[in-house]
Amino acid sequence: MKPVAKRYEVSPEKEKTIYYQTFKGHVYDCLKILRCYFEKNQGPIVSFCEKWGINPEYLMRNLFITVYLHDIGKLTNQFQKRISENKRSQMYPHPFFGFPIAFEIFKTEVSSVCPIHGYPVIEPLAVLSHHTQLHKTVYQDAEIRRVTPQDQEMLSFINNMQEAYVTLGFTEFFKLNWCNCENLSAVELLKDGDAPNVIRSLIHPSSTYDSIRDKIKNTTLDEKIKIKSIYTFFLSIIKLCDFYSSAHFSDFCMRNLPEEDMLESVMDAPQEYVLVPPDISIDCILEDNQPYHFQSEMHMKAAPYSFLFAPCGRGKTEAALLWAFKICKKLNKNKIIFAMPTQTTSNALLDRFKKKLDNSGFSGKDLVGLYHGKSFVKLKEELLREKRDEADTDELDQDDIEEIKSEKFKGNIFFKPITVTTIDHLILSFLHGFPQGDFACGNLQNAVIVFDEIHYYELQTLKHLADLFVVLQKMGIPHLLMSGTLPEFIGNWLKGNSQAAYSLVRDEKGLSFTPFKIDFFDMPLLKDGIVTPGVVEEIKRNYSKNLNQFIILNTVRRAQQFYKTISREVDTNSVYLVHSQFTYSDRTAKEDELLELLREKKKKPLIVVSTQVIEISLDISCDIMYTELAPIDSLGQRAGRLNRQGTSWKTNNHEFLMKVYPPEKSLPYDDTILEKTKNHLQNGVHSYQSLKRVCDAVYGQKYLEEFEREGHVEGAYCLLKCGGKPSLFKECFLFGPKYNKIAFSEEKGNHFVIRTSNYRKLEVIPEVYYENKVENLTVENLVQVPYWWIYLDYSIHGDEPQWFEIEERPFKWKKKLYRICKLPYSKDYGFDDAMLEEENEKVGVIENII
Repeated sequence: MKPVAKRYEVSPEKEKTIYYQTFKGHVYDCLKILRCYFEKNQGPIVSFCEKWGINPEYLMRNLFITVYLHDIGKLTNQFQKRISENKRSQMYPHPFFGFPIAFEIFKTEVSSVCPIHGYPVIEPLAVLSHHTQLHKTVYQDAEIRRVTPQDQEMLSFINNMQEAYVTLGFTEFFKLNWCNCENLSAVELLKDGDAPNVIRSLIHPSSTYDSIRDKIKNTTLDEKIKIKSIYTFFLSIIKLCDFYSSAHFSDFCMRNLPEEDMLESVMDAPQEYVLVPPDISIDCILEDNQPYHFQSEMHMKAAPYSFLFAPCGRGKTEAALLWAFKICKKLNKNKIIFAMPTQTTSNALLDRFKKKLDNSGFSGKDLVGLYHGKSFVKLKEELLREKRDEADTDELDQDDIEEIKSEKFKGNIFFKPITVTTIDHLILSFLHGFPQGDFACGNLQNAVIVFDEIHYYELQTLKHLADLFVVLQKMGIPHLLMSGTLPEFIGNWLKGNSQAAYSLVRDEKGLSFTPFKIDFFDMPLLKDGIVTPGVVEEIKRNYSKNLNQFIILNTVRRAQQFYKTISREVDTNSVYLVHSQFTYSDRTAKEDELLELLREKKKKPLIVVSTQVIEISLDISCDIMYTELAPIDSLGQRAGRLNRQGTSWKTNNHEFLMKVYPPEKSLPYDDTILEKTKNHLQNGVHSYQSLKRVCDAVYGQKYLEEFEREGHVEGAYCLLKCGGKPSLFKECFLFGPKYNKIAFSEEKGNHFVIRTSNYRKLEVIPEVYYENKVENLTVENLVQVPYWWIYLDYSIHGDEPQWFEIEERPFKWKKKLYRICKLPYSKDYGFDDAMLEEENEKVGVIENII
């Protein structure tokens, strides 16, 4: 019987059918994808090699050999027996036993693309980690037993490498003159009873052998960055070939139900798995509109490191697309990444890009990916919408669920030519902070990255981003930073810490517009739950004038109180409440409805009561705004929702006013920043240029440097350096902590915390949505609430909490716990926590924030 590499079971209506793919068949399928990658990406490969001083032919040759060898550890009696019995065992990991063979070949037969002190690192580690991401104890403590290699099959397969090279058409990419091996010491090693310990010693420090970790121990930051760049790029191509050849085999068996049960190569369309950016025209990007001057400048300059300073609503996204596609052609890049501040902005941009590509004659669904902590829900909603349109059904079958999982995975690794994600996921990609982190990082090596609204982030996040910009420059990854206020302290930090200067493009015309007037008031909008006299009457008068009004409060509780008051005075069908304490599904539906009403249907009058979630999540506009005082950068974001795309604060005798009121309490903001904002921001007509001047006055010129010196970084690590905290990038550029030691999820840090939170939160499901049905324990029904709620429950009721309970949902491989919240909840209001507030007044835990 031929050695096999893959097994797949199909269960048709009558009986189960088991299919196998031969070892050679699987490897040849992998190589077909590799050849297609070489065909479509010659420019990016050459560009990458020039950056690191590598001969492109050598890189392609070594990729070919590594793909050819990646599963060589499957040619053992133990693996072949277990795959025939459909058994898996961590005691015989095939990458572990393939590692010494790859190590020997790239040490003695073929030179490595990046040897370190005479050791091959890139190629053997790619074999070792193509299923399990590297970490500092990888395979070190595992119970691994010795194997019995099928030594003749191994040597025969290795010596047939030249045949594969010629047969599959790799001769046009590189030269290979493989000399047959009569024996390999690594194959003989596998027969040794102590083989697992010897192999571990090649990887990890030991008293007997020099290890790979010994060789890389004292490398400099620049050397670490080079090694990580080459290793992850190399690994990403290996994993692309292996993962999608395996997926294709499963799909092939499912679709075709072939008569024979032992299959050879089945790969017939490798181009499905190797996508490149579409050749989209400038007119399609701009949708046949004439470009603004700054948009043309972005396209013409196309500097690899760029800064765009332009106000909200002026077409920054189109300018970024013009820059990104031009850079892809100019510098031979093959992926475009948009890193957004929030999940909501990511979802909106996905819809926008897909529509733009569809209208341009491309398939937006095939070319644009999405990833963030809740992207499964968004992708599920998209597929449901398709099914309703095509088949008039709301049901998803198992194939649909698998399709959603596949799309989520593609977003996770930046598989598609364009991917929209959050900055959290992007940062963790460079820190192998999730199981496919190195795969994702490798795909970013030939990408261009756009960071939107970089001024929006709190200091710790901004510090991590600033460090990331340093890494990106050292890796030669082009990136564009966009801002509506461009604080001077960010520019100053970049000037002092960057290898190359950033090219600044300013929307001078847009920055000169004066779209709103600011008026300060002495009384708060709301005090002790009561709206300031006269404000409600004024809002009612504006409502009767057919005006759209936004009222922005700094906490959820105050927003809910204001919403209750105003809903008693006007038609409730025209009043919306937006905050962070809705379920993911309810908040998405609410925001989609608002976008449709305001942008598509142009509905008037409308009243939106919101917290600061409106600052960045919704591309909508109002005629008049009431807001509590917030830091100047937050006020600037709120201003972007007032007379959006407007040029003058007064039109047809209507004044576009931002009315600013002191908050009842400063939380969740810093008292000092609020006071500085109030002192520097004057009543009167404003432009975004004037807001930038206020921003510079409030934060100063060296705000980020001051933070670095003070070093108040939450978590055990900083990305590069800060206040004595060690650099996580240096720690984990190859090995380092396991991914779950770095971060539990994008929303929840562990040793590395992306964004600080003064107030802990937890995810719950409203009891009204649970209904005692396990199928309702889903991510769509989750909502984040303040941790003090449950703390208060336990404080009052001890071990028998009254407002929360735990429910369990079993899955195929694990069980997941969900916390049910028994407080009243509605999709219009969120949780009614009045009872908790009353109890909290007695205990005095903390205020309900955001």
